[in-house]
Amino acid sequence: MIFSLGTSAIYSWINSNLITLGRVDHINTRSSLTESALEFIGTINVDAMPNGSELLGDARVEWSTTPTKYSGMVLNEENGETISQARLVDTNVSVFLNGEIVSEFKLSLLAVKQVKELSEIFID
Repeated sequence: MIFSLGTSAIYSWINSNLITLGRVDHINTRSSLTESALEFIGTINVDAMPNGSELLGDARVEWSTTPTKYSGMVLNEENGETISQARLVDTNVSVFLNGEIVSEFKLSLLAVKQVKELSEIFID
């Protein structure tokens, strides 16, 4: 009986630790996938691909963007206009692993595009 009580206590303790280990592994996987997705989203050109889906290893990242009201010319160090225009774009990102959603987040991206020729900003 004493052996059986001891074995039961040890089994319960091991089972609890295995459940905790599974939760920690899930959180680490989710965190790693979210970080990878965030790095990837920073590399896309939202003007060329405002919506899309991309495989990153076993995970799939989907995004959709909506323009905000902010838009303006990019200024140089002396507050002079440059050849580029910038705008903020709200982005919704979802990360999937094995068809199940693991993470969702929103962020604003900065979209920059050339709107003038270099010769237009220099005075001869």
